[in-house]
Amino acid sequence: MAGFCQNVRLHLGGLLRHKPLLALWVLLALFEILTAPLWWATPFVIAATTDQPPALAFAWWVGAELLLTTPPLIYAAYRRKLPLPTVLLNIPCVYATKAVNLVYAWKALIVELLLVPLRLTRGLTVYEKGRADTPAGRTALAAAG
Repeated sequence: MAGFCQNVRLHLGGLLRHKPLLALWVLLALFEILTAPLWWATPFVIAATTDQPPALAFAWWVGAELLLTTPPLIYAAYRRKLPLPTVLLNIPCVYATKAVNLVYAWKALIVELLLVPLRLTRGLTVYEKGRADTPAGRTALAAAG
């Protein structure tokens, strides 16, 4: 996530000028990162601000979340010829992954898009294009082939 945010910081201006549709997708990804905590807090906010019981607010949120999450999983299972029941049984893992990704995404946003421009930290110190764990010889061979 730090690499993504570093690329946003370094290249968003050029994307806006030369590839506006790609810039839109990047900005939508940033918007999703920024609004994810609000979405996760929705059942608590509904329960606190309305007369709905917390269980009902949570049930509505789970229903909406499953309507958004299940179709892509069903399509992916179909495309990859995976057993659908196994994929659907792993839905709780999706939320664990989302929670971990959200922590790292927010850390990257704060460091790369806020603290680095304010010169309060250095952020990523080395800009690496591609995978950092790829040996240099393999990169050169891949580029030549």
